Amino acid sequence: MSESSRIKREANLSYEDFARKYLYTNTPVIVTDALRHWKAVQRWTPEFFKSEFGDMKFSIASTEYGQKGHKQEKAADYNMAQFIDAVLASNEERPAPYFRNRILSQLFPSLVQDIEPLPDYFQPNWLSDRYMVKHVGEVLNRGSEIELYIGGQGSSFPVLHYDGAGVHAFLMQIYGRKEFIVYSPDQEPYLYPSPVKANLSLVNSVDNPNLAEFPLFTKATAIRFVLEPGELLFVPSHWWHTTKMLTPSITISANVLNQSNWQELVSFVSRGRRNPLVSFGSRLYLNFAGAWRAWRDREWRKRVRAVA
Repeated sequence: MSESSRIKREANLSYEDFARKYLYTNTPVIVTDALRHWKAVQRWTPEFFKSEFGDMKFSIASTEYGQKGHKQEKAADYNMAQFIDAVLASNEERPAPYFRNRILSQLFPSLVQDIEPLPDYFQPNWLSDRYMVKHVGEVLNRGSEIELYIGGQGSSFPVLHYDGAGVHAFLMQIYGRKEFIVYSPDQEPYLYPSPVKANLSLVNSVDNPNLAEFPLFTKATAIRFVLEPGELLFVPSHWWHTTKMLTPSITISANVLNQSNWQELVSFVSRGRRNPLVSFGSRLYLNFAGAWRAWRDREWRKRVRAVA
């Protein structure tokens, strides 16, 4: 179905108003001027990556684990110069592969300074904290990394999904135009979550779904919009989304976890534990860890209450 509402666009949005109107209400928003001081918006282009990093080698897989039809096929190998040529030649009929979810600080440490300062909207962020349970710390610390995406016209994210571990997602458009298709959490009964990874949909395509296999998808209501260069999109916890590039595109993403979405993390982890005792133990530990951090970061919450 077509969209039923629009995502608001805001400028000069204070942290307090963002938290009160969007963060704690789990409501998407686009901030049109959040990246105005970033060098990346003026500097990063496909040609820039080709000239500066042309010899860099990497591989790209075509599907996501847990996605319907996923195969353990060998990923395709590229260097950056070859890949950018494919991006610039990409079209609807022959889309380029999608370079995505690459950790910026690991692959391009010299570019981190181009995205500073980070918006206040990312704070407080508990993903980078230290945790008593090693596995919890490893998973959440990995989620704290800023990631880079580069794609060409007609390219798309391979699967409809929401970000795992209950996190909020911030998508920042550096270059080009990208269409987003999002579904609110109450649309989940129509989106066929994967039995392998519950935050991935089995629906093969939001534009051309196999309705014989996924008949309930006709009831799902999508919200569609275009993210323009220099804009920041807040995708709240458990909001399903996917993307399609309208032009060559460069995007970065950041995930955030704090008091506003901690209970979504608790539920996400508990659902993934088949052993009831392990599930109970996970919930107990995470509730304690969240309560302590909420107390530690109470000054951030006071900023929201002060303008409520």
